Amino acid sequence: MLRSDTPPAKEDFRTLVLRITSFFPIFALHLSRPFMKNYLYTLWLLFVSLSVKAQLNSTFTHYSQENGLSENTVMSIVQDHDGMLWFATWDGINRFDGYDFHVYKARKSNDVSWASNRIDYLYVDAKGNVWCIAYDGHVFRFDKRMETFIEVPSEGPGKDLAYTSIQPLANGTVWLLTDHSGGMRIQTEARTGETLTERWPLTTASNQAIHINTVFLDNKGNEWILTDNGLQRISPDGKRNTYFTDMENNRSNQSFFAAAQQGENLYFTSRQGRIWTYSLKDDIFTLTELPYQDDITHIFTLPDKRMALTMKHQGVLIADASLHPIRFYGSTEGVDFSKSPIQNTYVDRYGEIWIAIDRIGCVCHINPGTGTFRIEQMKVEQDAADRSVPVFSICEDQRGNLWVHPVGGGLAWFDRTRGKLLPFYDETGSPDWRFSNKLHAMTVDRQGNLWLGTHSKGLEKVSFFNSHFRLIKPLSCNHDTNANQVRALCEDREGRIWTSTRDGKTLVYSSEFDFIGYLTADGRISATGTPLIASAYQIIEDSKGIIWIAAKGQGIIRLAPTANGLAYHLSNYTYDANDIYSLSHNSTYDICEDGHGRFWIATFGGGINCMEQQADGSVRFLNARNNLKAYPLDRCSKARAIQRDKNGTIWVATSNGLLSFSEDFTRAEAINFKLHVREPNNKESLSNNDIYDILLTHEGRLFFATFGGGLNELKSTGIRDSVRFTSYTTSNGLPTDVLVSLSEDKKGNIWIGTESGLSRMNAINRHFDNFLKGELGEELIFEESTALTRTDGTLLFGSNRGLLTFDPADIQTNRYVPSIVFCGLKIANENMVPQEGSILPESLNTLKHLTLSHKTNTISLAFAALDMNFPENIKYAYMLDGFDKEWNYVGKQRIATYTNLPHGDYTFRIRSTNGAGIWTDNERRLAITVSPTFWETPYAYILYTFAFLCVLLGGAYILFVFYRLKHEVSVEQEVTDMKLRFFTNISHELRTPLTLIEGPVSYILKRNDLTQEVREQLQTVERNTNRMLRLVNQILDFRKIQNNKMKLCIEQIDIVPFTRKIMENFESVAESNKIDFIFESEQPSLKLWADADKVEKIIFNLLSNAFKYTEPGKAIKIFIHENENTIAIGVQDQGIGIPENMKESLFARFETLLDKNLFNYKNSTGIGLSLVKELADMHHASIRVDSKEGEGSCFTVEFKKGKAHYGKEAEFILSDNIEHNTQAELAAPAASEEGITEDRNTMLLVEDNLELRAFLRSIFKAQFQIIEASNGTEGIDKAKKHIPDIIISDIMMPGQDGIALTKELRHDVATSHIPIVLLTAKADMDSKLQGMELGIDSYITKPFSAIYLKARVDNLLARRQRLRQFYCEHLMDINDAGTEEEAKVEEEVQNSISPQDKLFIDRLTEFMEKHMDNGELVVDDLVHEMSVSRSVFFKKLKSLTGLAPIEFIKEMRVKRAAQLIETGEFNMTQIAYMVGINDPRYFSKCFKQRFGMTPTEYKEKVRK
Repeated sequence: MLRSDTPPAKEDFRTLVLRITSFFPIFALHLSRPFMKNYLYTLWLLFVSLSVKAQLNSTFTHYSQENGLSENTVMSIVQDHDGMLWFATWDGINRFDGYDFHVYKARKSNDVSWASNRIDYLYVDAKGNVWCIAYDGHVFRFDKRMETFIEVPSEGPGKDLAYTSIQPLANGTVWLLTDHSGGMRIQTEARTGETLTERWPLTTASNQAIHINTVFLDNKGNEWILTDNGLQRISPDGKRNTYFTDMENNRSNQSFFAAAQQGENLYFTSRQGRIWTYSLKDDIFTLTELPYQDDITHIFTLPDKRMALTMKHQGVLIADASLHPIRFYGSTEGVDFSKSPIQNTYVDRYGEIWIAIDRIGCVCHINPGTGTFRIEQMKVEQDAADRSVPVFSICEDQRGNLWVHPVGGGLAWFDRTRGKLLPFYDETGSPDWRFSNKLHAMTVDRQGNLWLGTHSKGLEKVSFFNSHFRLIKPLSCNHDTNANQVRALCEDREGRIWTSTRDGKTLVYSSEFDFIGYLTADGRISATGTPLIASAYQIIEDSKGIIWIAAKGQGIIRLAPTANGLAYHLSNYTYDANDIYSLSHNSTYDICEDGHGRFWIATFGGGINCMEQQADGSVRFLNARNNLKAYPLDRCSKARAIQRDKNGTIWVATSNGLLSFSEDFTRAEAINFKLHVREPNNKESLSNNDIYDILLTHEGRLFFATFGGGLNELKSTGIRDSVRFTSYTTSNGLPTDVLVSLSEDKKGNIWIGTESGLSRMNAINRHFDNFLKGELGEELIFEESTALTRTDGTLLFGSNRGLLTFDPADIQTNRYVPSIVFCGLKIANENMVPQEGSILPESLNTLKHLTLSHKTNTISLAFAALDMNFPENIKYAYMLDGFDKEWNYVGKQRIATYTNLPHGDYTFRIRSTNGAGIWTDNERRLAITVSPTFWETPYAYILYTFAFLCVLLGGAYILFVFYRLKHEVSVEQEVTDMKLRFFTNISHELRTPLTLIEGPVSYILKRNDLTQEVREQLQTVERNTNRMLRLVNQILDFRKIQNNKMKLCIEQIDIVPFTRKIMENFESVAESNKIDFIFESEQPSLKLWADADKVEKIIFNLLSNAFKYTEPGKAIKIFIHENENTIAIGVQDQGIGIPENMKESLFARFETLLDKNLFNYKNSTGIGLSLVKELADMHHASIRVDSKEGEGSCFTVEFKKGKAHYGKEAEFILSDNIEHNTQAELAAPAASEEGITEDRNTMLLVEDNLELRAFLRSIFKAQFQIIEASNGTEGIDKAKKHIPDIIISDIMMPGQDGIALTKELRHDVATSHIPIVLLTAKADMDSKLQGMELGIDSYITKPFSAIYLKARVDNLLARRQRLRQFYCEHLMDINDAGTEEEAKVEEEVQNSISPQDKLFIDRLTEFMEKHMDNGELVVDDLVHEMSVSRSVFFKKLKSLTGLAPIEFIKEMRVKRAAQLIETGEFNMTQIAYMVGINDPRYFSKCFKQRFGMTPTEYKEKVRK
């Protein structure tokens, strides 16, 4: 789409001539003769060009296939009632909504039945339906509902006719006319939209049809059919009448061509100059015969009631209402109509007659009022290859503008003031030639746009505007140039207009905008001389008539007037780096005079300046470099505009906020600058911090133009300097939020210059009217803070193309309200077309309610506002009631998309601005329903309720059954518990008598004098006693398991000899019952981590169960197999076996196979196998039973290898015979002795058993840095070298044992403080007493629990920490323990510390007491006194007190100072020196660091 503009007509021709020639005498004085000659020739050309350009202000837009037009030959143009434009091309029909062309044509993918896509004619009937005639003569009507063309008639006798024209009538009837076969009368049913067709006229007796010339509708609703065989009439009630018709021969000589109505009379023209007048009142015809033997082809009623009649070959007759001739225009007027017959006639709204004749480019014009007859001949482009001759067409808009296109070409506009046709931008050879000289279609739309269809050259749109805006260009050109970019404006007291342009010139015009001259470098206003080049951003005239110019880059220029009104004294004030009272920056943007006569200058980079006049006539500038220290230069250095309000407040617009301050001040330093900025979520703050212009209205209101935040109005100033603003943005009607200049007219309306055009805000209702390119005539970009209201009320705005001036009273608002249409619907990004039974059953524009399923709830709606003037300026807002909470202002976006809409009812609402950017009341609505899924329908909720009740009842029933079963289980559990409690109680009672039996029996069996018989009897008693004890213990174990009190004590056992030892208890039973007792193991030794006691019970019970159910003479085998991850222990017998139905309950408590026992062991408790299962589960082992009834059973328990599967609840027992799984674990290194650091505790492990040492390392490596030694000697060396925090040592070791190690470490002052834990297998009391005498801290016998060992180590370290804390807190204490608790702690510490450590602390404290006042005391003095190495001293002191040596000295000094302060005998300086701190300030700092207060505060606290 190409668009070009014509400059608006500035003023009429004569005025321009007078203005130009008025300067001629002045210029003539300075011109030579040759130059004079050229000047006159140029002036003549100017006159000619101005006469050519005296046309309508217009804008041209070109459309072609590049813009979506289906083909560049446009043969017909119409506009439907919705406002859509339709174009008939040689490749289909195009519908245009102002943005896009929608093409309708026959394709393989649709059912359009056009024989060819070439369409030449379009029509619109009274109901807004679009009709077309295809190339084969068939007629189609556009079905709005289904958005497709359907053939009319689609069947019947008229289907095969070839129609040549369509004549729609105002009553809605449409006539389809043929050349020689009559026509079809089409009526559309209003309710259903169906067409009723009727062939017309009925065939005559000769069976021949007639030719219909035209159809006329009178004001009574009668349809008159004018044929070549008389007249026919169809009354509104359907009654038919015929007149002048020869029904016999069909050869009537009464052919009727045209009709007109005036009052109650109808006029019908015929051949041979005949006119029949029909009286509607009397129902009679009257014949009038004119003296012209010619066909009267046209008849019109003129506005003055006269009649105009055209005879095809003779001319035009003007007659009165009685058809009496008044004037005849024939061949005497200069046209031989016999050679150039009349083809068409048109009467415009002014009653002037336009006659098309058969002559290329020629049209005749008659003004009946003046009687003038003009022959207008247009220049036509010659084209020998014309495939069709352009026909006569004429268009007239609502403002009376008329365009005429003669036969063959040459479009012209009728200039009524001059009474002649002027070529309309298509004169061949003219520089203004813009489009094809030959048109095939022309129409004016309802907004007055002229649409022109060409042959193969596309489509032209011409938009017109009656502009009251006048653009004055300093340099006459149509392109952007710095010479036309007006940057500053001023009106002086003489009414002259001062302007400054981007090229640096300052131009001066008279009040009538006659150019006076420019400002020269020597201060003159002249048309000659060297111009002063200064990029002025503001020009003002002060109260004394002095002109001030703020120039970017050149500071301030002062123009003092002289006696000669066109000469000034120049002064220039600029920035001087060496003078702080010079201007702060050379880029000056604005000047303002306050109420005290001072001038304030806004600079872009140096903030603001206040210019003060000095006594000697010089000036100085107050700014942030000198007196204006409070000015926020870091934030507001870039000032653009400055304004004083009526209250004496100065407002400064900057790029980073708005400043305000009072002009009433005595000292510049005391000025209180208030900064006002945008605050997020505060609607009453500034909308944007970048402010371009400030306007003070006549009523004292302040407005601020912001760059990106719209217009801000100062609403009020509140307490605490708070300021409230009201903002206006695009949502309020502005064309853009980027505003640059402001001005006010006499009515108080605010005019706003933007980057998109001009806007006016109504002072009363705050309504915005926008004036864009369509009104201004050009795309103007207005300049920053360049607007002026003249004394006569006209407004001036500086723009990129010159100075825009206008009288606000003459400006009319564009009130056009465009209708909105829907252009398309997408469901899930798929275009929907109207189709019966689909989601879109008909066009969105006719659909009242859109219903969507839950699967199609993602929609996109396309829409367009039909404003054909400037659709690119239209902005839209939409919302979906029920979903959106507010309007979505989407600018020029024309698609609304909603995804995953919940089910429900919605209303889609859309509204827009018009082409001028003004919001209008054109809201359109569409009801939308998203159907719910079945699960969201009322029927579904009924089902939900029913299902809920079913679930509720079912749940109640299940709960009933559950509680019943739970009760039964509870009763059964209680019975089981009662059994268990009973057996437990009995077991406790039996243990005492059994002990009394077992003890004496064991004692008696030790005697040697017993007979063999007695010994055997006693041994039997002993065995059964032990058996009963085991049974009692099993019952007690069950009780522990039930109460979760049984815990595992895991140790490493050799399961092979362990099992053999258990087997010894059953050898006598096996021997007595002749049972083969077999043991099978693949390896002689196999290590297993398990609880030895629990494993023994598992094996014992399995063997007991096997012997119980194995018959004599059979075999029992116990086997041990090692698998990849497990160790399996199994007992296999040849007993009675286990039935399949009892395997599931085999491990249940009190379950027994008693009924199957066939021999001695008939008594069974039923708890053995249950205990086996419980104990196996505790070991995370699995138990498996393989049994066959009658053949025996095999019980297999598989234990997992290693110990990682045991949880935290298991307790590990350590001994000397533990083994590790891998050499890598044994070889895992301890902490490198070179890598021992001070930030972690260190542990020394002294153990000769490598495996046990590795296991201890794995336990403590996460908590300590581990150092290892394999014997006592190595352990002593490493203890003295590394001074560990704790030592764990074995007693029995090669070389020096643990006792010797402890003795030597305790007698060495460097190691006497280290806690020592001894591990030993010696459990006798003598060994324990020996260790305690040496001062060991803990004595643990093997095997031992790892958890207990860790707990004991943690306890020792915690006690050591309490020791440190005690010594740290009680250093220098001279009083006894105050409380009983403190005395107990002191006693515990004294008991836990070794004599060597106590001696160490006492000596150290005593030494410090002696040298307390020595300020030169250093750590080396303490080390020398204690006779140890520096590292040993550091570690030992740190271990005992928790303090480093320097901290220890400071602590001792500060505590002594506190004691001295408490005495109250000394001042602070004395005390500081008494404790060895020679700097009182450092003393105070140290004291406050320790006690949280200064020494003085501490003294006051003590006194209280």
